[in-house]
Amino acid sequence: MATSNSTSNGTLETFFGGPPADVKAQAGIQLRAFVLNIAVSLGFQPKTYLVQDRLRVEAVPTNPIKWLRRIFQIRDEELVLKCGLDGYFFIRLLRAIIIIFVPLMAVLVTVLLPINYNQGKGNRLHTTAGGRRDRWGVSGLDTLSWQNIDPAKTNRYWAHLVCALLVITWSLWRMYREKVNFIDVRQRFLTSPEHRLKASARTVLITNIPTEYRSKEALEALYDVFVDNDDRSKLTVWVNRDYSSLRALVARRRTLRHGLEKEELKILRRVNNDHRKDGEPGASESSVTHTSQDSQVPNGESTPKIKTDEESISSAFEEDCDQAPQLWHKYSSQVSLLRGKDGSWKPTSIFRFWVRGERRKAPKIAWLRTEIARLTVQIDGLLLKLDDEELFKKQNSAFIQFDRQMAAHMACSLVSHNKAGRMSPRFVEVAPHEIIWPNMDVTSFGRFVRTCIALLIFAAMLFLWGIPTTILGSLSQLGSLSYSVSWLHWLQKWPDWIIGLISGPLVSILLALLIQLVVPALARKLAVLVGSPTRSKREVSTQNFYFTFLFIELVLLTALSSGVVKIVPQIVNNPINIPTILATSIPTSANYFFNYLVVQSLGFSGLIFSVISPLMLVFVSLTFSLFWVAYRHNYYYVQRNKVDTHGLLFNNAISQLFAGIYVLEIALIGLFLLVRDLQDNVACKSQAIIMIVVLILTAVFHFVVERHLQPLYEFLPVTLEDSAVDAERRAFLSHDENQTSPEKECRSSNDVREKALERPDRGLTGRPKSVSVTADQARSALTKLRKETAIRVANIQAHLPESTHKSRRREVADQLGAAIAGFPDELTDLSPEEREAQLRAAFQDPVTREPPPVIWIPQDASGISEDTIRQSKKYGRYLQYSNAGAFLTARNKCEITQPAPDTRPDWLLDWVL
Repeated sequence: MATSNSTSNGTLETFFGGPPADVKAQAGIQLRAFVLNIAVSLGFQPKTYLVQDRLRVEAVPTNPIKWLRRIFQIRDEELVLKCGLDGYFFIRLLRAIIIIFVPLMAVLVTVLLPINYNQGKGNRLHTTAGGRRDRWGVSGLDTLSWQNIDPAKTNRYWAHLVCALLVITWSLWRMYREKVNFIDVRQRFLTSPEHRLKASARTVLITNIPTEYRSKEALEALYDVFVDNDDRSKLTVWVNRDYSSLRALVARRRTLRHGLEKEELKILRRVNNDHRKDGEPGASESSVTHTSQDSQVPNGESTPKIKTDEESISSAFEEDCDQAPQLWHKYSSQVSLLRGKDGSWKPTSIFRFWVRGERRKAPKIAWLRTEIARLTVQIDGLLLKLDDEELFKKQNSAFIQFDRQMAAHMACSLVSHNKAGRMSPRFVEVAPHEIIWPNMDVTSFGRFVRTCIALLIFAAMLFLWGIPTTILGSLSQLGSLSYSVSWLHWLQKWPDWIIGLISGPLVSILLALLIQLVVPALARKLAVLVGSPTRSKREVSTQNFYFTFLFIELVLLTALSSGVVKIVPQIVNNPINIPTILATSIPTSANYFFNYLVVQSLGFSGLIFSVISPLMLVFVSLTFSLFWVAYRHNYYYVQRNKVDTHGLLFNNAISQLFAGIYVLEIALIGLFLLVRDLQDNVACKSQAIIMIVVLILTAVFHFVVERHLQPLYEFLPVTLEDSAVDAERRAFLSHDENQTSPEKECRSSNDVREKALERPDRGLTGRPKSVSVTADQARSALTKLRKETAIRVANIQAHLPESTHKSRRREVADQLGAAIAGFPDELTDLSPEEREAQLRAAFQDPVTREPPPVIWIPQDASGISEDTIRQSKKYGRYLQYSNAGAFLTARNKCEITQPAPDTRPDWLLDWVL
């Protein structure tokens, strides 16, 4: 007897004003979280001061009414400029879902709720097919949904069919319009004069290149057909090399650098604690001096050195191990070392007792310093051999930069080789900072193997995560299980609010933690494993993995587990009424999604249950409306994505809504066929046939739309080239130049660029140089630029007013913002030599121009950081320290007033390449 499922279904009384486990309380939690998120964001506005000038926005209005008005008044052009195309399209996605669901909510709630509720089953007695008297057992929120329709009134299901047709038609139309708008906005952005200036707009990544084409000359000869007069000087080619050994050394040095900084900071804090307790300096007065500009900013040049080999580093290591002059020894932790075959000291432990060799203990700081210096020596030696093909073999991929954007898109879209799979796939709009360099040598077969392995791992994830998800889905029906499962009858003694708390918000919170903390990270790892060459492609693959995971685990598996755990005992006890049991029990799984929507709303789940449980549309509309306000504020004032797919994530998200449409149609077909009248006959056969036809038409519509629009998703059509050239001419040439003669009106896009004002990404003069020469020039230019930037930042901070204690935090933030503003953020900020060196090395593995690290420690009251900087000079140029722009406060907290001294001075230029 299913007479006690009110706990799992909830009642109208508890829904609108019940205990903390009800949906209202969960909505209150969501509302408080939303308000808290906005309150925190109002206090944290990094885009008002911590970004370059062209991306800064005005301060957030303190008045809530003015703030809300400003949120609604932000124009689309402002969002694209300040947030990037992905940020704009994410907000557009929320808007699109709101436009889909709000009208449907108004219609379906008005039409279906009265039909479902009035004269429905409720908890009335009825006679079963076997002649036995029983109660329907429909109560709570279930009285507003599909299964409350009385078998004597099955003609009401025609209203559900009409509403389903309305949902499908309206959703498909809006999805089509959003795709068309996506193509239009994306094309206008990619053909804008500002974007066409970027090097990435004219660069193509070619993968799986045969051996005979792995040279600059061969690739230039192949692709010169895409430039005027087959002029190969208009092509710039970078053939990738395997620098994995060099990359491993650089990564290890970076890890050790972080470890050394943490160890130095720990010692500084302990020394200064003792200094404040004793009232005496932690270092002798003779060793404490004021910070000089030389100690603050390393200039990257070689300091006077006695030795340049491993012996000088070993000598410095032994000096650091000598406890007599080193005051910090009593604060430093010790590490057990074992001398390796190459004579260097490696960390070991007592668990490796079987390894024989010379052992010793040394301060951890001394070993970290020595290891970093030793790695720097090795890296410097490899940087001189970048063109050695035996040491660094050529890979099967290359970057080719054309003189025009359209040439790059044509080269990427056309077939390059006569054999299948060769010189494919190709990628356009590749930004240098987005390249995943370890994936530059993946072959077609290797990509196939990687994909198979990733799919196997993903299938294992689905299986393993299905276990906890099924358990959580069953917990969401804990109230019903306490009556239907004999060994759970003891739960009937528990108070209703405890059962509701467990089956409601607790299940939702556990599921959200399970899904949001681990799954995205694993999906991103799988995206890299399949061979994604860029971070933007990685994000698209991650989205596909993540959506598939959510769809299977949170929609299909959870719906089945929520309904099946209740259905199985009923079927066992009464197998004759299987259709009736299925038709009344499966829709109750919608209650699980009420709880889930409060924590993490999903558009396709709203589509699936829009007709089965119309009340869900209210929560979908409310949730996405709150998200629209929150993310509109967050993207405009707080966040900017480092990786930009130029809207491809949006297009994927719209396409994924088709899954909700398909599942809705399939579910309605099954539910219509399960509906029985009083004579136990199929009552909705006509509706089911109509839904089958609609399912076929939906698939046809989907196929036609994708086939029609697919070519426009990624590549630009030739018809846009003339209008793009005209826009470029208007943007970069004076009015007089445009009106002088008809000949100038007919000049090519390349000629227009040559006359562009301060054209930053042209002028790569001469033939391509070797990798070693290019990398050396880039490192020299970066060293010079670092010195200029350091002087500029120091001058900016020198003129900032002294801060008071009350405004200290704001003053520190202002100093950091001013320091960031001192970094160049446009190529026109560089000298011609620096610009050419930057562009020549743009698509070369950045590990080839990796600068030596600078150990960044804060200035402290006891002067230990100054003493540390002086002591580190015995390592020469292989180990550099700085305390510029970092301060240790009286509370042992670090204050940062500028980026790290070894920050690449061109880091802001990533956005314009």
